[in-house]
Amino acid sequence: MLAFQPQDSAMTLAEGLAEYYEKHPLLKRGATLPAPAQDFFRCHDAAHIVFGCDTSLANEAVVKLSSIFGTTAGLGVLKGYALYDSLDIYRKLPPGEVLDVIARAVVIAPRTIARRLRQTKRWPWSRFEAFLDWPLVEIRREFGIYV
Repeated sequence: MLAFQPQDSAMTLAEGLAEYYEKHPLLKRGATLPAPAQDFFRCHDAAHIVFGCDTSLANEAVVKLSSIFGTTAGLGVLKGYALYDSLDIYRKLPPGEVLDVIARAVVIAPRTIARRLRQTKRWPWSRFEAFLDWPLVEIRREFGIYV
């Protein structure tokens, strides 16, 4: 488990992002991506930290649902998942892992959606910079986020 994942993590959002990128150096990001993909992955990566998710396929499902139901992007976030750079990731997923997550979706989806609907405020999908220096425990308390 990474240090940003526990509900009461004292790490700031910026520290959580630094840890996330350090542990996952092969993530798609940077100037080699088109601007829309750069923006999407920047926001998506912040959602990983705020919602306390790693990069396992099951947690990717949680981040996707959390982004739809718990952020200001709502259904608009699906545009980012339709970008070529996102679809390229999906093409490389092991079929067995995909089937496993699909089977577990009957538990993952309702639990995640219920948690996001209980949030007190939606996380600002693309305008989160003001929270970079906030401890995650305070962000989660402010928005009513349960990881």
